[in-house]
Amino acid sequence: MVCIEGGLDWLYSLSLLSLGMTLVVIGVAYALGQLLSNPQFNVWAKTEIFQVFVSFFFVLLVLFLSDSLCHFRYGDLAGLGPAETNPTSTSNPYAYAHPSISADDNVINASGKYLANVAYFINTEMRAARSLYGISEEASRYSRTPCMPAATFCLYGTSGYTVRPYSGLSSWVQILGFSLYTDTASYLTVLIQMALLAFISGGGIMAYLPLAIVLRSLPLMRQLGGGLLAICVALFLIYPALLTMESLFWNPYQMLGDGWSTLADAADSMGRGFTYVTAGAYAETMAAALLLAGALLDIAAIIAVVVAAGFVSAVLMIISAGAVSQWTLTSLHAAIQVSMQASSISFLTATFLLSLNIIAIGASARELGRLLGQEVDLSRLMQVL
Repeated sequence: MVCIEGGLDWLYSLSLLSLGMTLVVIGVAYALGQLLSNPQFNVWAKTEIFQVFVSFFFVLLVLFLSDSLCHFRYGDLAGLGPAETNPTSTSNPYAYAHPSISADDNVINASGKYLANVAYFINTEMRAARSLYGISEEASRYSRTPCMPAATFCLYGTSGYTVRPYSGLSSWVQILGFSLYTDTASYLTVLIQMALLAFISGGGIMAYLPLAIVLRSLPLMRQLGGGLLAICVALFLIYPALLTMESLFWNPYQMLGDGWSTLADAADSMGRGFTYVTAGAYAETMAAALLLAGALLDIAAIIAVVVAAGFVSAVLMIISAGAVSQWTLTSLHAAIQVSMQASSISFLTATFLLSLNIIAIGASARELGRLLGQEVDLSRLMQVL
């Protein structure tokens, strides 16, 4: 890991080794030029002797900034805003908690925890969308065949027609299915960002710095060496800084607000919070009466309850003229609405912000690569700085 005690020591040693090897190559080229009386070798050696120290200076500058980034406290930046939106404040009900971001975390660790919180948010939305998808699909298939005529207490069985009171929920099934696909793509995008950040914080991208010292001094390789330096600066310095800033003003939990509890309940309950309610709630009453009669082991009482249940059912059928009484799915539509909001937030957080980050990284790397890919004099050096 780069952000540990002595985590960059190997890069300092390797950069010094690259500098020494490059100077040896330049010295050999100059000696050959003198021996063979070839002015091209001499001109190249005199030009590159300055450029190699420029490359080494930039590598030291990047390593210094990287070490400073590892020691920059997240709380110093988060404390600039109000406490109600501070991700590390205990007074903020929407502070990051999966995992929590400490004020003592450096920028690299805070960026990783922010991505972990975003991944948890999207994962919760995925589970909620899948749960609501299943509930809507099953409810849309529910059908009922009334007994006709109801005045005979259903002694002649069922006949007539079949009704599907929740068939309209099939329209939600398609919407939730599309939302689930979008959430999956967003979740994979966040995982890719987490893998990229792990590669950067592990020092993998920094290994190109010593190589850039050598390449910038080789014939026809200056642009490649400058490009490697620019990529290291853009990925290790700019990318974590962008994620840190986004964690301050783009909190998906705060954007969803009070709907987070509804979303989490839908994801964890897998439908246990949604119940069917009948008009008059006679079914619950009859079930309680049956349990009481069974507890008393009174056969006559059980028979009486069954007859009473059939009578009440028939009366309700008569009142509704043979149609299904008004049944509802409690809280289902509200949960679907919250899920749609969470899906939109997930897509914007994972995809839209990543696109902005890629544009910023690409633009900065391109500009730095253009400057470092040419011979750097004092005026151009000031432009780069």
